[in-house]
Amino acid sequence: MDRLPRELVEEILEKYVAQGHKNAVLPLRLVCRVFDQILKPIVCRTLGLDFSRLNRRSNRQHPRTDELQTIGRYCKSIYIDLMVIRDELEVDFLADLFERVPAMSDFCRTLHKKYCMNDRSFTELEYFLIVEAILFNCRDIDRLRLNLPIQLVGRHCNVSTRVLANTLKAFALRPEEDSAHLKALVVENITDIGICHLWMNPSDVVNIMKVLQALEHLVLTLRRHETEPQRVSVFGACLWNLMATADRLLSLCLMGAHGDDRSPRDVKLTRSQQMPVEEWRARSLPAPNEHLVLANLTCLELKRMELSAEVMIRIVQNLGSTLEELYLNEVYLKVEQAQDLNAGGKDILWVGLPNQRPPAEGRWIAMALRCAAPHLRVCRASFLGYDRYLREDVPNIPEFDFVDPCGLGRGITQRFVEVVMGIQQPNMPNGDPVEYLPANSQHDYLLNQLKPRSHAPRVTDYDTNAHQLDVANPTSEWLRKLDGIFQNLNSNTLDELHYIAETACRGMNEIQRRRSEPAGGRQPVF
Repeated sequence: MDRLPRELVEEILEKYVAQGHKNAVLPLRLVCRVFDQILKPIVCRTLGLDFSRLNRRSNRQHPRTDELQTIGRYCKSIYIDLMVIRDELEVDFLADLFERVPAMSDFCRTLHKKYCMNDRSFTELEYFLIVEAILFNCRDIDRLRLNLPIQLVGRHCNVSTRVLANTLKAFALRPEEDSAHLKALVVENITDIGICHLWMNPSDVVNIMKVLQALEHLVLTLRRHETEPQRVSVFGACLWNLMATADRLLSLCLMGAHGDDRSPRDVKLTRSQQMPVEEWRARSLPAPNEHLVLANLTCLELKRMELSAEVMIRIVQNLGSTLEELYLNEVYLKVEQAQDLNAGGKDILWVGLPNQRPPAEGRWIAMALRCAAPHLRVCRASFLGYDRYLREDVPNIPEFDFVDPCGLGRGITQRFVEVVMGIQQPNMPNGDPVEYLPANSQHDYLLNQLKPRSHAPRVTDYDTNAHQLDVANPTSEWLRKLDGIFQNLNSNTLDELHYIAETACRGMNEIQRRRSEPAGGRQPVF
């Protein structure tokens, strides 16, 4: 092998790295000195820190400062995964719940001793000191992915908020003279309660402003607990104020957490008997204030979201002046209906109806977006639907705008993208032209700036998932590959979460079985 040109060896290893998992590449460093020299800057680019590397009760080796000194110059990003940590209030709740199920006693004790942040596992201060030591020895880290604890029972967020606050504090206090500014930040499972708590604490606000001052890429996976309108309003103000501190932001991705195991559908239906209308409205992503400006933002992605039409239009109006790329995926437009309110289902639409303007109280999103984002050059959408709320029964089921008026059978996502991008529509089957009109006639000039349909569109020309997989993903790709090389995976965390959830489920089933048994364990005699 010594006779091979080094460039050829490097190219061979780079090809292998592109195809392999990080754990499969690491042993190759032991093959020879040349392999180690080539692979070390690649495999050490991202540091991983998870619960098992912090916990005293774990058999895995804890981070060592002396090793960090040797590889620190290669480290560009850090992946912190603490999803498995349990909140003590959650564990106390489960202990009370399973008090009369002796088989669950050991499980509850294990949760408290092993999975809670305390003196028996690791403390809040110890976590901060370890992150601080990593950042001290790895001055070039400019990318962070933080997986916050995800609670399986209740809405307890104390430990999640503490982890996030200490992580931001460690980044804010890193040495200023030669430390890189944070450029990319991915936070999974951040809760509305946690965001409000941080933004209400002055010291945390100072840390947030310092850490986000040079941020260019932000991905947030939101978990919503609040349903009271006033609290949701506070959350919205805190969320958008937090993002406003990142005035150099180039890309933004907001994602809802996985809360529904069912596959995406065209229409979700909620009746007034199932949920109060105020709670249903509160599930929408809150609107930014009208003065929000992100002057450098060019790419926006919204995924697994419920949005009112007013919020969608407000977001586009606030951010549209610089927006160049927009990606929508599993986004539901909230629609209220009653006998005297939007009975025909034509007031709130993604695409709208051809050759007519929206009604006075209506909001048709496609043309509103085109009017507000003059520099938009890429728009992609997947699984657009409606979140329908029935205050009372209406005689007819609305068709919304799912039917293609041109008779080509195109889905709503494809037609939405075409209207937003100003692509000329085919005629109706009877030969009549199809035009989508803006709400205000002062934007009618856009009807003279349509692009001809030069070819049959490919799926990558309108579908978010296909485009991001095969063409480019400037927004949520950070969630998948923080360093641009290896996927961000931690199977141990998923296995432990599965164990906790499965064991808790068995306890719940046992409680349900006991409640369903007659008194004394005997079948009643009729």
